[in-house]
Amino acid sequence: MWSSDDGAPRMYFIPFPTPGHALPMSDLARLFASRGADTTLVLTHANAARLGGPVARAAASGLRIRVHALRLPAEAAGLRGGHESADDLPTREDAGPFAVAVDLLAPHFADLLRRHPADAVVFDGVLPWAATAAPELGIPRYAFTGTGCFALSVQRSLLLHTPQERVASPTEPFLVPGLPDEVRLTRSRLAEATLPGADSREFMNRMFDIERATAGWVVNSFAGLEERYMEHYEKDTGKPVFAVGPVCLVNGDGDDVLERGRGGETGAAAEAARVLGWLDTKPARSVVYVCFGSLTRFPREQVAELGMGLADSGANFVWVIGDKNSPPLPDVEAAAGGRGLLVRGWAPQVAVLRHAAVGAFVTHCGWGAVTEAASAGVPVVAWPVFAEQFYNEALVVGVAGTGVSAGAERGYVWGGEELGGVVVGREKVAERVRAAMADEGLRRRAGEMGELARRAVEVGGSSYKAAGALLDDVLRRRRHGG
Repeated sequence: MWSSDDGAPRMYFIPFPTPGHALPMSDLARLFASRGADTTLVLTHANAARLGGPVARAAASGLRIRVHALRLPAEAAGLRGGHESADDLPTREDAGPFAVAVDLLAPHFADLLRRHPADAVVFDGVLPWAATAAPELGIPRYAFTGTGCFALSVQRSLLLHTPQERVASPTEPFLVPGLPDEVRLTRSRLAEATLPGADSREFMNRMFDIERATAGWVVNSFAGLEERYMEHYEKDTGKPVFAVGPVCLVNGDGDDVLERGRGGETGAAAEAARVLGWLDTKPARSVVYVCFGSLTRFPREQVAELGMGLADSGANFVWVIGDKNSPPLPDVEAAAGGRGLLVRGWAPQVAVLRHAAVGAFVTHCGWGAVTEAASAGVPVVAWPVFAEQFYNEALVVGVAGTGVSAGAERGYVWGGEELGGVVVGREKVAERVRAAMADEGLRRRAGEMGELARRAVEVGGSSYKAAGALLDDVLRRRRHGG
């Protein structure tokens, strides 16, 4: 099971244990298995249960792919309750012990490599220990960035040149230096690690450690979306960029896309059928899909403003409320008058975005959501919340032209959302949704981006060639001993 006697490259894929990282890494492992590699996806048990279905179907079809499950050392880190995925944590206070538990996976992963060596490891960029586990084996490591080259380039410039420290207020715009485009941000729209007073030196040192350790960057992106930034990041870091996305397109139209992220969970198939059945009753491009990912938890007053804004917009909407414990919203459902479908916890996002009824996507601009919207050709209403999401908004709205801003001038501190108040009010929500749904130019540009995404992954496309180039690099290093 673990050997490839015919010379196929053996590759491990190890993500940070949360859906926004594990989902694209799972797609990536299946993508490389479809190109002839022998792949192993390393997950915690909880994520293995969620993602195992598509992997099992791929293996049954003849691809050499498997899941290896590691048990998270939760109790050793002081984490109670058996939680093995970041989105499953009951409180944000558990994030610290969870991060410690994830770091405690390092010796278990090193032991796995020693028992079953491979030709390459594709590791999540937020798991630096995966880049150095079992160093005596000389296995080449490739960093999966988790975001696009635009955001990476912005972040690198901010850390190196610190223009954010030379403005007088959080709302004063400044130019991000050294980029292919003129990109302006404000301090209120920055990731926490780049803010004045943050421990950015530690973050920067980790960035450089990964740059030194990696043989190249594996990026869930494609040339049509950010080719100049791929070239820029490659030149900036001196390491090759393998842009192989959008990786969500490895999912066909069957069970893989319907169960994506929740395969095997009770009720997932029924929930997918409910959502898609509701969409079937709506006219083409009449529905706005609303989802802020698996980690966003808005304060109650912002949830209410968002809901009433959707109702006021006049559009049909599917709203995925990620927090299963969020209180009922009878006022929103009454005001929507049957135009809205509220979903708690999970929806089959890729399948929803591909549905003909969907005309726009209100999103937090997590990179997975950005690439899924791009691959489906759906315009975006960008509402960043934290981390690098404001940088992704700048790409989608300012560079690619496939989205409009929801008007969020600041984000939330992850774990402290309840103190953040209302960022976007109901009037602005309604206005931005109506504007996006009515903008034919926006729809045309998004549709053209979707066509570029599909061409990229076809035989001969830029992403298809990039995947082949990475496999060639792995085999070349194997021939020459790493």
